[in-house]
Amino acid sequence: MHAGFGRGRPETDPAQAGRGAGRPPNYEWDSRALLSLILVGLSDLQDRLELRKNRSLYSRIERRISIGAMAPDDTGEYVRLRMSRAGADREVFTADALTLLHEAAGSSLRDIDRMATAALREAARRKKKLVERDVMARIVGDLGTDGS
Repeated sequence: MHAGFGRGRPETDPAQAGRGAGRPPNYEWDSRALLSLILVGLSDLQDRLELRKNRSLYSRIERRISIGAMAPDDTGEYVRLRMSRAGADREVFTADALTLLHEAAGSSLRDIDRMATAALREAARRKKKLVERDVMARIVGDLGTDGS
């Protein structure tokens, strides 16, 4: 007979009562944390967890933290951080270029990275030391129309 079939629960089956079958009875499961999970996802994760079919899981989540959309200052700070980690010791993007970048990319770090990289390449091609609004506008226009 297979190990899990045909046997009763340890609290009701005298043959298993002495061994305990390696797990506590059901009434003891909720008395202590057996597993801790961290769920990380995009904005639609919250919507999916709130569905009726996921209510049991959602009700067991003790802490919920949601990170809202980035503000324009957050985008600027993010780009400056990335540039400093790449070795830049001065401002490379003008404030107008960062504002346009924020408007075009929203809160998508991937899009910010992609557009900022393309703008840096375009500024280098034009032999400019700063990424200005006109360069960013061209990148936003180009990437907005072909999606790459």
